[in-house]
Amino acid sequence: MRGALYYFGFWGANGLYQGFLAVHFRELGLSPTQIGLAIALFPLCNLLFGPPAAAWADARQKRVAVLMASLLALALSLLGLYFARGFGGVLLGMAALGLSLALVAPLADSLIGRMASRNGLEYGRMRLWGSLSFALASSLAGLAWARVGYEAMFIVAAVATLPLIAIARTLPEMAATEVRGSLLTTLHDLFHHDRGTLLLLGSVLLMGFGVGLAAPFLGLAIQDRGGAAAMVGLLYGTIALVEIVTMRYERRLSRWLGDAGVLMLSAGLYALAYVGMALANSPVLMLACGMLVGMGFGLFFVGSVRIVDARAKAHRVSTLQSLRNGLAFGLAHLIAGPVGGALYQAQGPGTLFLLVAFVFSLTFWLLWWARGAINTLPPHALTQNKTPA
Repeated sequence: MRGALYYFGFWGANGLYQGFLAVHFRELGLSPTQIGLAIALFPLCNLLFGPPAAAWADARQKRVAVLMASLLALALSLLGLYFARGFGGVLLGMAALGLSLALVAPLADSLIGRMASRNGLEYGRMRLWGSLSFALASSLAGLAWARVGYEAMFIVAAVATLPLIAIARTLPEMAATEVRGSLLTTLHDLFHHDRGTLLLLGSVLLMGFGVGLAAPFLGLAIQDRGGAAAMVGLLYGTIALVEIVTMRYERRLSRWLGDAGVLMLSAGLYALAYVGMALANSPVLMLACGMLVGMGFGLFFVGSVRIVDARAKAHRVSTLQSLRNGLAFGLAHLIAGPVGGALYQAQGPGTLFLLVAFVFSLTFWLLWWARGAINTLPPHALTQNKTPA
C-alpha cells in the first residue's frame, strides 16, 4: 500500500509538467537544440551525481532520510523553474531539478522494490499506480495549461510533491548489514564477477538511448503535425494508461519468456511504435503509436528495476539501481538529448523516429545474444536472505 501510494503521488506530480517542458521552453523562445541541451541536464545529474550519492546512502543506511531531503529539494527546484526566463535561467532551474530527481528515483525504486521482494509482492502492481496517476494528471494538465499558461504547472507540481515527504518517511529502511562497499567496489564486482548484470546494464543503456532520443520531442512532434496543447497531454496520458497493462503482467511474462525475453519484447514494441511514429501524418495516428510506446515502457521500467533488485547484493541495491538509472536516464539521455534536438531541427521528426526504431532493433539483438547470462542469477542472489527486516 505504501509503495503504491508513493508512486501514485510522485508520478501524478510528475505528469503535471514532464510532457510539457519542451513545449513551454519553445514558448519562451528556445530552439530545439537549446531545449535538447536543457533537458540533457537531467541525465548529466543522473550520471554524475546519482550513483555516488546513492552509494553514500547505502553505506550509511540513510536511504529514507536522503529520499525525504531530495523530495523537498525537488519541490523547491520546481518553484525555481516558475521564475526561469531565457536560456540561462532555464539551464539553472533544470540543473536544480535534475540534481533532485537523480536521487529521488533510484532511492524510491530500491526501497519499494526490495520491500516488494521481501514480502512476496509484485513490484509492477505497485508501480502501475504511478502510471495511472501520470495518465490522469497529464491528460487534465494539457487542458488546464492551455487555458492558464504553462508556468502554473511548476507551482501545482511543487505543492503536489510536498505530501510525498510524509509518505517516504513510512517506507522501511533496509536491514543494517556489516558489509560496506563503495561505488568503485560495486563496479569492480560487476566487471569481474557478474557478467550477466553487466550485460543487462549495457542493454538498459542502449534502450535508454532510444528513449532519450524521442521522448523529449514527442510533444513538439504532435504539435507540428496539427495537435493542440490538449493533444500533447492526451498523448502522454495514453502512453501512461497503456503502461498499466504491461506493468501488471510483467512478472507473469517473465516466467514465460525469461528476464531477457521481457526486455526483448519491450525493445520490439518500441521499434514498431517508432516506425509508426515516423510514418504518421496526423496526431491521431501518433496517439495510436503511443499505445505501443506505453506497452514497451511498462515492460522496460518494471522489468529492469525488478531484475536489478533480484541480482543486487542487499547492501548495494540502491547503488545498483542508481547505476541502472544513471545509465538508462543519465549517460544515454546525455548523448541522446542534444543529438535528438539537432536531428529534429535539421531533418524533422520522421528521420528522428526512424533512428529511434533502429536503436531499439539493435537492442533486441543484443538481448538475444546475452539472454543466457541475463537469465542466470548470480550465486549470491540464490542464497541472500529475502525475509522482511
